[in-house]
Amino acid sequence: MAIFQGILLLVMGYGLLALVYRSLAKGWLPFGPNGFKGRLELSRHRQPIWYWSVYTFYCAFGVWLVFLAFAVLSGQMEPLPLER
Repeated sequence: MAIFQGILLLVMGYGLLALVYRSLAKGWLPFGPNGFKGRLELSRHRQPIWYWSVYTFYCAFGVWLVFLAFAVLSGQMEPLPLER
């Protein structure tokens, strides 16, 4: 179970960091649902403060997930318990 959780956290962390890196070229970041209008997209040109705030949050969370994955995979941290 530790290997599965570690790999899942690693994929999620690197996926989030890839999303942030790709947003530098595209100029927008997705940020959750926007009701019936689809998803909320934060543009770097129209909403710079919100874009960079979400950019920082996504970067921090992605790095945290990667470090958490390496801690689980190396055995320094126990995997999350999965019980019914």
